[in-house]
Amino acid sequence: MKKGRLILSGGGDIEASFDVDKNYFSLLKNNSKILYIPVALDRTSIGFEACYDWFSTLIAKHSKNKELDFTMLLENDQIPDLMSYNSIYIGGGNTYKLLDYIIKNNLDKKLIDYLKKGGVVYGGSAGAIIFGKDIRTVDEENDMNYPQFLGLNFLRGYSVICHYSKSLDRKIFESVKNIKTKIIALPENSGILLDVKGNVIETIGKVFTFDGNNKIKI
Repeated sequence: MKKGRLILSGGGDIEASFDVDKNYFSLLKNNSKILYIPVALDRTSIGFEACYDWFSTLIAKHSKNKELDFTMLLENDQIPDLMSYNSIYIGGGNTYKLLDYIIKNNLDKKLIDYLKKGGVVYGGSAGAIIFGKDIRTVDEENDMNYPQFLGLNFLRGYSVICHYSKSLDRKIFESVKNIKTKIIALPENSGILLDVKGNVIETIGKVFTFDGNNKIKI
């Protein structure tokens, strides 16, 4: 049986996330079909063409020996059958907006089911944070007052923070206490690979966990 995999990236530009993206694309076979979900972005300033061009550039950088095709899923599109795709790529942007979209479209359950049936899912920045227990680790304004803050809780009780640097340690320890959750911290050049039970089976770059007063490199 094919093994489902979830890759979570700390975010950043194409160069910063190169090693994580390389790991992701290595899991995809030739002629794979990818469903790219960029709904977290503010597309009043970032249009369809910019999203399309960025993802095309990302694929070209990592698929020299493969033919890969992708479809973009935008806010008002009908949700397709996820099993029609070999992989799902969830991009960054506003985490609250993304989680609201995921919950309203019942994609939380569908994504977990997709993973358990052997699918490969990539979450970058906001796309990574939603798989944690609580998204209130993010340092961004919830300007639209989106009501959702409990994530998909796929990481065995951990929440996620991306774009991590040491300067955030104090804030993260405060978050551990305030939202009562352990936290996995991902710098922009790092990521984690998880199995369908939410176990971390590989780290890419430096990854840290925060639990109570303890910070541990994993």
